[in-house]
Amino acid sequence: MGDVWVDTAIEQSYYQQIFDSITDYEVIRLDIDGGIRSWPEGARRMSQFSAEEVLGKPVTTLFADEAAARGRIREELRAAIETGRCETEGWRVRKDGSQFWASAVIAPITGADGSSVGFVQVARDVTERQEQEFALRGTEQMLDAITDYAVIRLDHDGIVRSWSPGAHALAQYSAAETTGRHVSMLYTDDDRQTGLPERMMTAAVRDGRYETEGWRVRKDGSRFWANVILSPIRDLGGGVVGFVEVTRDLTERRDQEQLVQRQRDEILELSTPVIQVWDKVLVLPVIGTLDSKRASRLTEGLLERISLDQAEVVIVDVSGVPAIDTDVAQHLLKTVEAARLMGATSILSGVRPETAQAIVHLGIELGTLRSRNTLKDALQLALRLLGTAVVDEQVAVHA
Repeated sequence: MGDVWVDTAIEQSYYQQIFDSITDYEVIRLDIDGGIRSWPEGARRMSQFSAEEVLGKPVTTLFADEAAARGRIREELRAAIETGRCETEGWRVRKDGSQFWASAVIAPITGADGSSVGFVQVARDVTERQEQEFALRGTEQMLDAITDYAVIRLDHDGIVRSWSPGAHALAQYSAAETTGRHVSMLYTDDDRQTGLPERMMTAAVRDGRYETEGWRVRKDGSRFWANVILSPIRDLGGGVVGFVEVTRDLTERRDQEQLVQRQRDEILELSTPVIQVWDKVLVLPVIGTLDSKRASRLTEGLLERISLDQAEVVIVDVSGVPAIDTDVAQHLLKTVEAARLMGATSILSGVRPETAQAIVHLGIELGTLRSRNTLKDALQLALRLLGTAVVDEQVAVHA
């Protein structure tokens, strides 16, 4: 079979058409010194320069910092000859002066004797990718600056994928000790056994965000009270690809709240003492306003004293209550009813004229509850009730 003759001009035309059809890439030929020798359509679209404006000029003309690029391009061309290719990235400049971030590959073109006679450079605009990387890097730097919070990125299974310095400061684990492990390593044994981490992720996906408070465990085994916010990370299609968990140490705040609550409870104890004024007679002076929690404690304390002292009469003095409304009256009536079930008779004392008017105006039914204007009158009634009970018992015995 004879040799196939190839028309070099025609073949070159074919290749030129191929290069011109590649419009998303800049595919140009450089001479051995880095001068531009071809300028297809893709190169014109990317840089806006026409062929007449760039042909014969150094490729560094296209760089934003041409002076710095002159020294760098020589190193890149030498690396391409030695290794077969050189990859590089940097800022390029368009004709209108705007800049874009380009990723380029330079490869040598060899002659018949195997020596390099030029280069081909393939470049593309990756500004959007670079901006995303810059934004991500900036976000990471901002997260690194947040040391009062633990910011953790999880995959969709709850595996730790990133670990901020704040997380290290809070939980004592390094990134190497947590990355690739399940976030449940920070939870208590009870929470792990009940599946709390999984339930939190399910709720976060369902509601878009999940917030809770509870105990978490440090590397040394100590616990801290944490506020945790878990939010899903979604892809462009809306699918959940992971989670971001932000954790804050609230141990000090919780301790302070518990201290305040204990002090408040102690004040409530002091403000509602149960006083024994006579054998089998107790006085409960109510001072200030009554809410559900305080009323419950008041009732519990009174019932304990009724049982302890075997009381038969309880005087509930409301002279220290600034105002009687429906809620306050209901609380008092529940206390009286509880005392009755314990076998004690209740007497309401300290009912001022305005208090009586308020009770009537609100339509509150006191039922058979006895009431007296002053504590003195209530105590006299209590003694009479005890005296009547004693006389009845003596008559029953002699009969």
